[in-house]
Amino acid sequence: MKKLLVLFVFCAYVFSGYAQSRLSGIEKPQAGSLISFNYQATGGPLENHDTLSCTVYLYEDYLWRMDDVTLTRVEKNQWKGTYQLSDNCALFALSFLAGEMWNRIIDNNDENGGYVFTTLDTQGKMLPGGYLGWGTFRKPSCFHIGNYFQKFDIQDEAVEMWTTKEMEHYAANLPKFVDIYMNMVALRMGEKNKKAVDFLFQKINKEFAVTEFIYATFENIYRFKLQDKEKADSIKAIVLKQYPNGFTARAQMFHQIEAMPLGEERLTQTEGFFKKYPYEDCVNDRFSKQQAYMYYNLTRVYASTLFDGKQYDRLMAALPSMNFVTLSEVFRWNIFRAYKLRLAKNDSIYPVAKALMEQLVLKRNDLSNNTEELRYTPKEAQVLLDIQFYERLGIYLQLLKDLNRTEEALTWLTYYRDDQLSYADATVNQTRYDILVTAGKNEQALDVLKKSVKYNTITTEMMAALRKEVKPVSEAEFKTYLDNLKGVALKKALYEEVKSHMTDVEIPSFELLDMNGNIVKSDSFKDKIVVIDFWANWCAPCKRAFEGMKIAVDAYANDSDVVFYFVNTMDFGIKGKPAVEKYLNNNGYSHFKVLFDTLKEGTKSYNKTFSIFSQKFNSSGIPRKVILKNGRMLYTAEGYSGSPSQLADEISYAVELIRKR
Repeated sequence: MKKLLVLFVFCAYVFSGYAQSRLSGIEKPQAGSLISFNYQATGGPLENHDTLSCTVYLYEDYLWRMDDVTLTRVEKNQWKGTYQLSDNCALFALSFLAGEMWNRIIDNNDENGGYVFTTLDTQGKMLPGGYLGWGTFRKPSCFHIGNYFQKFDIQDEAVEMWTTKEMEHYAANLPKFVDIYMNMVALRMGEKNKKAVDFLFQKINKEFAVTEFIYATFENIYRFKLQDKEKADSIKAIVLKQYPNGFTARAQMFHQIEAMPLGEERLTQTEGFFKKYPYEDCVNDRFSKQQAYMYYNLTRVYASTLFDGKQYDRLMAALPSMNFVTLSEVFRWNIFRAYKLRLAKNDSIYPVAKALMEQLVLKRNDLSNNTEELRYTPKEAQVLLDIQFYERLGIYLQLLKDLNRTEEALTWLTYYRDDQLSYADATVNQTRYDILVTAGKNEQALDVLKKSVKYNTITTEMMAALRKEVKPVSEAEFKTYLDNLKGVALKKALYEEVKSHMTDVEIPSFELLDMNGNIVKSDSFKDKIVVIDFWANWCAPCKRAFEGMKIAVDAYANDSDVVFYFVNTMDFGIKGKPAVEKYLNNNGYSHFKVLFDTLKEGTKSYNKTFSIFSQKFNSSGIPRKVILKNGRMLYTAEGYSGSPSQLADEISYAVELIRKR
């Protein structure tokens, strides 16, 4: 093979690792070895956190992936970790994290270039991909490899130098990283440099056995960067002829089906797509695995068309070929929607729901939500799949309960394993409790009550049942009992969450109308802690949150310093009083103090007061909780978690924090 012409001047360089301020133990890592390291959190963003985790970014045979590293706490702020590198690992980077996966605090040591290491083989040489990984991973502004770096970015000349070094040592591997190489060309010579692209396309055609990936890379450059449709179309024609079952042909058929109207022809074509391009072939190919979204998109429409057309047998026959995330979406969009909105009879959707749940159990660990590079670690991906599984299982249990299929429901209860995840929804906990009581499983039912308290996801009905079981001699004794059941970590997390929503913002005076049409002025709230719940009769989450607000209202019923107002906004104003009264009276909220928002000048919206607040927190979403004292907003939070007891605790924490000011 002739040596590929290098377009760039190679500069002298000195390779050296960055000084690691908090990481020690890794000096010259060897591929295939067990690395061992120490992490000192003192002085960094993760200092004094009780629980840390570690993610490793790995570059192996020119492909990126993420994995989990287990850390062991040696002493306060000092942690030890080990990880087995693969034989073809050319580069790895360690990322240290604290907090839940959806609210991370991260230490990637941006100031010093990260905890990034290239490896050596047994002869002391860098592995294929080592130079390239070193030059591109640290250039997130161009190569977008994960989100490891937030601030750090090496110079363009450094990228050129390391990419050129990769070509000097491992030019034969260019077919695996031609896309990265061409990105480097664009970085250094400009995306519109057609002469350079033409030259390299011809040169690569001469010196390599051209693959579909090479063709596709250049087709993309000509089509989108150089705007040369004729050249791009000519390359695509070659690809389709040489690779009739390749990823280019797959993409073409996918887009053709997506453009088709709903109907039998689209259903048939979709089934043909699945047969011609099996899902496993797609995700097992390094160059096409990111096309997995095509199966999700097509199946979503395919399944809903069959479900709406009541072609249930045809739909169930297709379920075994679907992965977990697709099955989960089919369940959410069809079963959940039909059940909650009463779009079909429960007994008619039951067979499909059962078939879906059986497939979800089989595919529960397939990590099909992790086909994109560097999105989740395996543990993170599995947690997200578990959350979806428990959500679907909760709906299925409600369906079984309504159908009086208690024995079958009992078997499905055994699939609850991780307590923290499986006790996340108060409504589902109520269903679990009801099923166990119906089956005479009183001891297990009591355990559900206790754990629902522990994870702060208990309904008022369940709370009443627990009170009946405990038989406290006083309200204070019962409160102490409940407090002892609640998990310390969860209480602390909620308390910190509430603290993060504390504020101190002056609010102009405003006026509202009470149920009798009388004006209520905010100036009359003087010295009171005023809890306002902005809601609307059309807002389902607002009304679901009333169960939790009722707990809070009742808890402060004898406290004259705390007042609750439920402000109906963005609705019909005082004209909506009949509908509001009907809902409150029918659902046990008749003791709520309701006020009505008024018409905003120059508009048709009854949100005059709410608009004052929404400008302060830059959102018009409801439900919205606001706590005032002496004309100042001291707490605010939007939305509803789904847990009545958690909402009540949230309000209580905020009120007590305000008392201490």
